[in-house]
Amino acid sequence: MKLEDIKKLAVMARVDMSDEELTEMANDFEPILAYVAQVQEVANLGDIAESHLVQNVMRDDVVTNTPGEYTEKIIKQMPDSQDGFLKVKQIL
Repeated sequence: MKLEDIKKLAVMARVDMSDEELTEMANDFEPILAYVAQVQEVANLGDIAESHLVQNVMRDDVVTNTPGEYTEKIIKQMPDSQDGFLKVKQIL
């Protein structure tokens, strides 16, 4: 990046920078811009192979037991129940 471009950016950002700071900033920009160019190169390689596409590997959400199968067992284990519901202590 040219020193004049960095000066323009500093003016637009309203940042006062000395010539020494501008030179340091120019040196810092070079590796950053090189990395961005490298990322752009990879992004422009074209289509992604189908083997790298994200796929859903989760199973379908299917009910595996009959409704109410465990309800009575659970209610019998609770100290208190009412109308087929578990009764718990009041929190508030």
